[in-house]
Amino acid sequence: MKKKLLTLLQLAIGAGLITFFFINIAHSGKLGEFKNAMHSAAGNWQFLAAGILAYILCILLCTTRWVLLLKAQNVSLGFPRALVLYFIGLFFSSFMPGSTSGDIIKAIYVAREVPDKKTEVVSTVFIDRIIGLVGLLILAVVTMIFRFQFFLSYPQTRIALGFNITLLLGSIVGFFVIFRHNILEKWSFFSRMEGQTRLGKIITKAYSAFHACINHPGVLWKTIAISTVNHVVFILCSVLLGTSLGINMSVLDYLTVFPVINAFASIPFTPGGLGMREGAAIFLLGALNVSTSNALAVSLLIYTSTLFWSLIGGIIYIIFVYKTGYDARKEMEAVEE
Repeated sequence: MKKKLLTLLQLAIGAGLITFFFINIAHSGKLGEFKNAMHSAAGNWQFLAAGILAYILCILLCTTRWVLLLKAQNVSLGFPRALVLYFIGLFFSSFMPGSTSGDIIKAIYVAREVPDKKTEVVSTVFIDRIIGLVGLLILAVVTMIFRFQFFLSYPQTRIALGFNITLLLGSIVGFFVIFRHNILEKWSFFSRMEGQTRLGKIITKAYSAFHACINHPGVLWKTIAISTVNHVVFILCSVLLGTSLGINMSVLDYLTVFPVINAFASIPFTPGGLGMREGAAIFLLGALNVSTSNALAVSLLIYTSTLFWSLIGGIIYIIFVYKTGYDARKEMEAVEE
């Protein structure tokens, strides 16, 4: 019951935010501007299609990153199989509440593929998420350094600067904890847990799996590099979608504000970041003289492009279940309970 209530709450928040934005546009008399922007996107269908189709590069990059992490655990899942599971995870992330739903479903499926290394392979799914965050942070920090004066120029960008700094400091503390290999040994609480409980053994094993990944020759830097490139590609997809709408903004401006927008959208308050991304886009793009209507339009197109590939993942999921006869949804529900 609690799970269902949480689902309804998250859906209500996302739908409520989108409704709020449209009501504001309608009250300001700019609903026609939003319609014109969408007509412009349809007219510039080449850019629109390119922006949506280019997202497949992000999927391929993320799958490659995950395969490298699996290899660090001496698991050869194979790129085609990993790609199938990644698509399935993408489907669940978009259509189930919270971005971790896709991670859980991937973890369940990959654990079934390699039953003798369940903890290790499940850990790679969440390590993959951490490495993805590192890539986003690197991109955000680089743009923050090179465009520091820009961030100080407007109230919106000063808040974005504060958000970046807070995220960076919080991440440094978090990474300090997880990167220290002997941290669990120093905390007697974890030592007792390891010796007395099954959960303690799992935590220790997962922690060791994490360090096996980051200490594997070249894996850490390769996966971080892939993550950074992935975020750049995703922003370039946004550039194409924005161009289809007729938004006059440089690639550098996209690279400056969209890491913040994407970080805010990744907060799992709503399914797929719906409403969160739009709010951040309206707030930040306003500093670049992008109208509320155009900011909302480009954000919704970005969301639509991810939904398109998520639906492809849904088709792959149906085929996968039909061929294997195994549906991990029940196990996922048990894990989340």
